[in-house]
Amino acid sequence: MTSPTQELPVVESIGLELPPSKLAPKAFAYAKEHCTEAVYNHAIRSAYWAILIAKKLPEFKDNPDLNLEAVVIGCILHDMGWAKTPDLLSTDKRFEVDSANIAREFIKSEKSSEDATESIDEATTQRIWDSIALHTTGSIARHAAPEVALTHLGVVADFMGPSLRGPCDEELITPEEYGTIMRVFPRAGFNADGFKNIMCWLCRTKPETTYNNWVGAFGRTYGTDSVGGGRDLYAKAWEERQSVNFLLPGLDALEAKDPAH
Repeated sequence: MTSPTQELPVVESIGLELPPSKLAPKAFAYAKEHCTEAVYNHAIRSAYWAILIAKKLPEFKDNPDLNLEAVVIGCILHDMGWAKTPDLLSTDKRFEVDSANIAREFIKSEKSSEDATESIDEATTQRIWDSIALHTTGSIARHAAPEVALTHLGVVADFMGPSLRGPCDEELITPEEYGTIMRVFPRAGFNADGFKNIMCWLCRTKPETTYNNWVGAFGRTYGTDSVGGGRDLYAKAWEERQSVNFLLPGLDALEAKDPAH
């Protein structure tokens, strides 16, 4: 059986269905066109985890204003910055920003096709952008708009499965739920080595976007080829670009120019 979102199935054994959306299946088709199976299956699983979590946590379950369609679309497109289509990617932006920008452009492009985006206005598009741009920054995302927080949790759930717990240590994903979704959308190589390879690829292909965030830890640990190659050069470049290296001297220079001194 399929849901109103066509190729996005209802998982009847655990009572899980994505909200009706004309845009979500198009977003998934777009992700499949431009990403590897490992990436697009990770992305769609994140959407299912997010909807599952929304049924369990009161902050989402009891929020009538929560836009679940926006959450699903944000999850599906959240890693477009890992696309295998080079023309989609920037050379100077973090992958999260690339992903958010690609999602926004995709939504804009669909504005001219039938009524697929009739429920996605400009404000909702911006909320999707925010959700994607912040999906790796839990210390911000969990305190942002509910769509941002839920997108983040859906993504995190694909890394933690049944180990992910709620704020009161409640179970958010049961082993049965986890196994069921994984059978529908297999991991397809999205494992520790696969993830490491993607992060090291970012450190290799656009290192400047990795020096001020968590991705840099992969380059400093595993090098730019994931097996140690280029590690020392990357670590040296990373060290030189840490904010303390230019923020403090910058403040000292400004103080020296202050007329009060």
